Amino acid sequence: MSSVVVGWTGRCPDPRDRARLVSHLQRLAEVSDSYLRTRLPERSIVSNRIKELRGKPRPARANIEHVNQAISGRIVISSSIVQDQNTFLAAAREAGLPTVDHPEIDRASITWLKHARLSGIDFRLFDPNELHPGADRLSFVFLETKAASFLDGRLVQVDRGEDHDAGVIRDASFYLGGPNVHLHSYLEDWIDLLFSWVKYFFVGDLWWRRFEDMQGYEDYREVFSDVQSTMGTERAEQATFDAIVATFTQHAEHWSGKVPAAGNR
Repeated sequence: MSSVVVGWTGRCPDPRDRARLVSHLQRLAEVSDSYLRTRLPERSIVSNRIKELRGKPRPARANIEHVNQAISGRIVISSSIVQDQNTFLAAAREAGLPTVDHPEIDRASITWLKHARLSGIDFRLFDPNELHPGADRLSFVFLETKAASFLDGRLVQVDRGEDHDAGVIRDASFYLGGPNVHLHSYLEDWIDLLFSWVKYFFVGDLWWRRFEDMQGYEDYREVFSDVQSTMGTERAEQATFDAIVATFTQHAEHWSGKVPAAGNR
């Protein structure tokens, strides 16, 4: 069965749009959390115990993390937060920010800040098989900074630096990279629907790649446009997101029923 890492980038400079988007995603996060708590408790306990026996245990992350904090120190930022490495370099230099080659990723760079702010939501996406623990989260966390306009409002994923070999990342106060999630024959088409909705209503330059760039967007854009013409923007935004949550629920129910009988896909 197929397995794919989906990465995404984008910038939402308007705080009001960011807040509205996060309020929608909160509902999706709560639905996912409900499945995580009611459908996975026994397997999760066993899995966590195995991890403890294998090595130093880590504090479990909450299924839903609400982010709203000022950060400071050495804030290392990867060029993976934008689609194009050259664009990142040019914008960083124009803003007077330092850049060096990324120590772990080919044809990538890093820069750093001393002060910034993070806001948004990061939540675990329900997968009844738990095939990719730690890589099963959706990050809609936004970087806020006055140091460089091209960074302000950027989607980022806050990484745990201790997992990296490079000292510049491991020793950073915060390491911010491009968001990604690992999917395995589950929610793959649905993720295109979700990202298409985010792009159409909130983050106009949102880019993602599953097996192709922004797969399915043109078809979904037509649907959103038709609904918007009929219902108006506010109602269309809500109605189409209702459909996204309902589709997620259908997938969760379907695959939850398959796991006990078929095991891992």
